[in-house]
Amino acid sequence: MKHITFSSAVLLTIAASVLSYFAGRATRTYTYRLHYNNKNNRIHDKDYQFQNDSFLPRTQPEMEVSKQPIIPMNPELPTPRLADGKKVPKTKYTSMVFSKVHVVSDKYSSLHLDDHVAPSRSDEGMEDTNVSDVALYSHQEVCVETSDGNAKCSINHDYFRQEQGDDFEAIFPSVDGTIGNQDESDEDEEEEHLPSGQHLLIDIKRVNSDFLNSEVRLAEAMLTVVNESKLTLLSYHCHKLIPMGVSCVGVLLESHISFHTWPEAGVITLDLFTCGNGELVPVLPVIERLFAVSMDGVSDDSDLALKPHTVWTHKLRGFRDVENHLSVDLGEMVLEVSSYELKKEIASVQSAFQRIDIYDTIHKSEQDIAAYERSLIPNGSYESKNPKLFEPNRLVFLDGILQSMREGNEAYHEALVHPAMMYHPDPKRVAIIGGGEGATLREVLKHDTVEKVIMIEIDEIMVNVSREFLPDWNDCSDLEGSANWCGDDERAEMKYVDAFAWFNDRFSTSSGMETAQHGEDPFDVIIMDALDPEDDIPFAAALYNNHDFTQTLFNALTDDGVLILQLGEAPDHDSP
Repeated sequence: MKHITFSSAVLLTIAASVLSYFAGRATRTYTYRLHYNNKNNRIHDKDYQFQNDSFLPRTQPEMEVSKQPIIPMNPELPTPRLADGKKVPKTKYTSMVFSKVHVVSDKYSSLHLDDHVAPSRSDEGMEDTNVSDVALYSHQEVCVETSDGNAKCSINHDYFRQEQGDDFEAIFPSVDGTIGNQDESDEDEEEEHLPSGQHLLIDIKRVNSDFLNSEVRLAEAMLTVVNESKLTLLSYHCHKLIPMGVSCVGVLLESHISFHTWPEAGVITLDLFTCGNGELVPVLPVIERLFAVSMDGVSDDSDLALKPHTVWTHKLRGFRDVENHLSVDLGEMVLEVSSYELKKEIASVQSAFQRIDIYDTIHKSEQDIAAYERSLIPNGSYESKNPKLFEPNRLVFLDGILQSMREGNEAYHEALVHPAMMYHPDPKRVAIIGGGEGATLREVLKHDTVEKVIMIEIDEIMVNVSREFLPDWNDCSDLEGSANWCGDDERAEMKYVDAFAWFNDRFSTSSGMETAQHGEDPFDVIIMDALDPEDDIPFAAALYNNHDFTQTLFNALTDDGVLILQLGEAPDHDSP
C-alpha cells in the first residue's frame, strides 16, 4: 500500500476533524507515543496508513528516527501509581480502539501503571538507555492495524525483546503469560479470589462545570480516590467530548472505576466495583471530597440547596456462600435502596461483640429533603424554628440487623416498659438486660416509684456509641431531678458484664449460694431488652432458649415480680 506524505496526512486529518465535528460530538483522547530507535526495532511517529477514511499509527521497523525520549502527548495527565505497600501485579494489557477516534486526533490515550512492564536495562538494545527513560517505557503501548481498520493495542513489554512481525500474537503473547521480569513461579500471596464483589454507584449534582469539563482534574481526582482506598490502578482511559463532557474508565486490579460528566448540568455519575472483602462504603466520603466540587460563588456559608448533593447505592455482586452484615437488613433496607434522597452513614463501629452501624435516611415518598435543608438554615423560617420535625430517620443496625429507628423509637420502648411497670403495684427495683441504646432505661426512670435500676449490658462500646450518636434515645433532661444522660441518673447503675454470668452467680439454683452472699436483692421487674430471638444470631438464641437461665430470672424476681421478654414480631397483625 502506498504511503502519503506527512503534510498531506495532517491536512486530511484536519479536514476529517471538521467533518466529524459537524456530524456530531467528537472525542479528543490522549496517549503516550513511542519515539525510540534501538538495534532491531524502529518506529516513526510520523508514519500513517490511510485506509477506510481513517488514519492509524503504523509501526515501521525499517524506518529511521532520531533517538529521543518518550514524550506524552498530554503531559498534564497524571500517571497511575502504586499505593504504599502494594506490589506490581501480574497482568497483560490489550485493547481495541475504534478507528474513527483517530479521525479527530492521533492522541488516543492509555496511561498505565509505572513499572507495570518496565524493560530491564540488560535487555537487547537497552544498554545505552538512560535510567530515567526506563520508567517512561513502562507505560507505553503499541498499536497495530487490524483487518477491519481498527487499532489493536498492547503494552510494549515484548517490543524490546524481539523483532516486530506482522503477527500480532508474536508481538503480544497470550493473556495467561507473565509480564516484565516477574517469575512465573511466584506464589500468589493475595487473598482467595471469590466470584463476588461490591458495587458503589454515585450521582452528584450541583458540581462545578469547569471541574467537570477538565479531564486532567478529573483524572487526578480518580487517581487520588484509588490510592487513598488502597486499590491498584492498572491503567485508565479518558475521552474528552466535544464541545463538553468527559468519560473516563480506570481498570483496577480489583475491577474498575468509571465516570461520565455533564458540565452544563453540573452532574457527574460514577461507579466503583471491586472484588474481594474490602468494604466500599467507607470510600464514599473520599469520593465526595474529591468530586463534589462546589460551583463558583458557593462557599461553606452558602445555602445548602446550592451545595453539591450526592445520592448513592451500594450493591453486593456475584455469589457468596456466607451472609455478612451487608447482605441482611442493612443492605436490603438502606444500602441497596436507590429511592433515598438522603442516605448518610453516621457511625460504623466494630466492638468486641458486634458490628454497630447507624444511618440517616430521607425517602422521597415520606419526607421532603428541601424542608430538611431549610431546617438547617437559621433564617427564621418555620422549618428552622422547628428542626426536630424535619430530621431524617435514624436507623440502628447490629451485625446488619435492624434494632431501632428514630421514627417509632418512643412507641416501641414505651410498649415494652410501661404495661408491666403499671401492672406491678409498687416497682422499686428494676433490672434491664441489654438496652445499650439507653431508651429502655429512659422509660423506666419515668416512674417515680423506682429507687434502683441496674442495667446489665455486655457491650460498653454500644452504650458509648449510643450516647454520642443516639442522644434522643437516652436523654433524661426532661425528667425532674434526672440528668442529661439517663445513665447519670442517681437511681441508675451501669454494669458492663455478661448478664448470664451476673444472674447465674447471684440467683441460679445450682450455684449453691444464697442471695445475701452477693448482696443483691430480688427485683420487682426484669426487662429483657436484648437481641430479637428471630434474628439468626447465636447469642440471641442462647438468651431465649436456655431454660436454666430462664429459671434463674424467675429466681431473681420478688413474689409479685414481673418478667418482660421481647419475643420478636407477630406472624401477622391478627396474631396475639
